[in-house]
Amino acid sequence: MKLHHLRTLVAIAEAGGVRGAARALNASPAAITKSLRQLEESVQMSLVTRNSSGVILTDSGQTLLVHARLMIGQLTRAQEAMDALRGATQGKLTVAVTPWIAMTFLPDAVTRFCARMPNVRLEFFEGLLSNANPRLRDGSLDLFIGRPTPGALGAEFNYRPLFSSTCALVVREQHPRANARSLADLVDLDWLLTWDPETDTPGSDTMFSRRNVAMPRKIHVTHSLSIALSLLRKTDMVSVFPWPLVEVTAAREGLCAIPLREDVEDAMVGVISRSGHPPSAASTCFIDCMIEMIRESVASTLPETQHVLRSVELLI
Repeated sequence: MKLHHLRTLVAIAEAGGVRGAARALNASPAAITKSLRQLEESVQMSLVTRNSSGVILTDSGQTLLVHARLMIGQLTRAQEAMDALRGATQGKLTVAVTPWIAMTFLPDAVTRFCARMPNVRLEFFEGLLSNANPRLRDGSLDLFIGRPTPGALGAEFNYRPLFSSTCALVVREQHPRANARSLADLVDLDWLLTWDPETDTPGSDTMFSRRNVAMPRKIHVTHSLSIALSLLRKTDMVSVFPWPLVEVTAAREGLCAIPLREDVEDAMVGVISRSGHPPSAASTCFIDCMIEMIRESVASTLPETQHVLRSVELLI
């Protein structure tokens, strides 16, 4: 098993086929096929199956893909560390950012980062749990600035808290339950969440069980804020938003917060990275830029900034 074999597997997985992998690696399809065959011979297992639309990784291929991405990512970070020591920092930094941070602090933090590291290319993903955690695990994501998985983070992730904020239940304006006062009044509705409480929350420790309220009859899961906003505008679904996201999006999207008597729950936001890997110079710089912008915004006297941050407790 050699490094170029692992690069072939990653390219095939990302491109969905041999021809796409060949383009990505600037190689011929024959060379990609040969490299894949050599890798399969090395591990003595079939790693892909072919169909009319391309190739699909087998279970063995998916398992090896996780390790391949980690090894290639670690090699890339090693090269970037050497470049930084030579004063030639370059490469790519991959970051997932929770939506309300993306709508507030991110643009200025990116401007500051690009001024300090002009040769580093940024790649962003929407920072929802279901999008970010798998990428952190397989090494295709460097940083996640967002909400950690409910419960213990475990040994696989490093976590640095930034904020704590309260949450609200959100529905469309003119929703028939828009003035509900109790969580129990809403459990017969369809809920729309960005995490699955059945798999992401340990045991039954949810905001429903803590208040002795039955779980909603149906919980839908979305992996996109834009989809969530569209569905909430046009249906009678209910969702949970951190208050800063309510402040940023509710009025312009035709949504409102339900005035419950109960507190919903707190949402934590922090910087999460895979443990066991030294941070790159670019990762450290990006976090520094983000924290600088957060502190400056908290100290701001601008009314719109104070409005967004009024429910936020700074933890740094």
